[in-house]
Amino acid sequence: MRKISLTARLTIIFVLIMAAACGGITLTLYGALRHELIWRDDRTLINRALQLRQLLQDGAKPEMLPLYFSRMVDTQQDILLIRQAAGPDVTINQTGIGLAALTAENQPGVLRRQRTKEGEELTILSLQGESNGGAVTLTVARLARERAKMLEQYRQESLLVCLAALMLGAILSPLLIRRGLRAIGALSKITAATHADRLSDSVPLNTLPRELLPLGEALNVMRSRLAHDFTRLTRFADDLAHELRTPVNVMLSQNQVALGQERTPEAYQQLLEGNIEELENLSRLTDNILFLARADHHNVALRKEVFSLPDTLENITDFLEPLAEEKGLRFALEAEGDIQADKMLFQRALVNLITNAVRHAPENTLVRIKTEATGEAVDIAVGNKGEPLAETEKLFERFWRGDEARNSVGSGLGLALVKAIAELHGGYAWYQHREGENLFGIRLGGETPARQGRAGEQA
Repeated sequence: MRKISLTARLTIIFVLIMAAACGGITLTLYGALRHELIWRDDRTLINRALQLRQLLQDGAKPEMLPLYFSRMVDTQQDILLIRQAAGPDVTINQTGIGLAALTAENQPGVLRRQRTKEGEELTILSLQGESNGGAVTLTVARLARERAKMLEQYRQESLLVCLAALMLGAILSPLLIRRGLRAIGALSKITAATHADRLSDSVPLNTLPRELLPLGEALNVMRSRLAHDFTRLTRFADDLAHELRTPVNVMLSQNQVALGQERTPEAYQQLLEGNIEELENLSRLTDNILFLARADHHNVALRKEVFSLPDTLENITDFLEPLAEEKGLRFALEAEGDIQADKMLFQRALVNLITNAVRHAPENTLVRIKTEATGEAVDIAVGNKGEPLAETEKLFERFWRGDEARNSVGSGLGLALVKAIAELHGGYAWYQHREGENLFGIRLGGETPARQGRAGEQA
């Protein structure tokens, strides 16, 4: 089913609002006009009755009052009835209304309204007076014929004006709405024209109306993020190609040289061992890249358990002891308490942190490992002597290696893996330089701060 266009929706809403407004205004004005006409008719009726009673009191004969009455009123809708205690009734009635309607429930001095058989509204007023010393009852009445005609004409004209206004609004509103929506069309064209090489070009906000400014700002934020992510993806692809090209070229060159002439079985065996070593490096690199990709999409199932920090860290340092002894390094471990985490991933992160410290620590120095609990969070820091690092904002980026580490062993994914594992546990990775030491660490659990210090890898 095809959906109604935005222009049609806005037109319908606008016409409905106009209809409600026109109806409300018309009803309000109609009510005000009706009440005003009724008030005027009532005042006229009262004034006439008072004038006629005054004429009687001044000595006018009842038989003469119809003459005055005919001059001051419309006899087609006004009625006069004078009842004398000692004389005949005097009437003027050309409306066809029976006199019984005028005398029923007569309440002198009170306006009384009633409906005739034809449905017309009749207003009656009776006053007591005197004429030549005798009591008389003066009754005047008015049919609302002229008032009804005027109100009917007003209703018809109001209806015609409202219909004309609604038709005009229904015709003009789509044109005006389309004109107003041109900015959305322009914004759509700009968005559709977005290419990878133009992500840095922002949407011009000065040409947008105020209502579309939030959308334009959101598009600029989105384009900026896409540009950043595209740059990272491009750099990641370049770095990945570089990391894969080197071992592949090495194996290719070695195999080509080996096949250039006859070799001894021992030489072929040595070549195969070298190939296996390079393939193992490629396999580890591939596994790390796949893990990082899954971590980015939170597609890693954590198997959390509670385990002892001192025991786990002691096992890791025992495992890395031979690597540290090559440089005369010693481990200083300060750990206490338990932690709840995925033990395998935790060990993987700590192995990377400690290995990183061992690689870059000066010979015959100390590598310190310290844990500290802060509320529900646990900080694990690994420190080694060294100068402050440059470009600390890149420390945990993939494939990034500092200038001092470019000639060392490693692919530049170690600290990126640490960061990913920390974030999977609801924490973050951090770097500090304190008292001549480079401290790398992770915080697991607790609340992640709004602004984390980005760190990357030394190696």
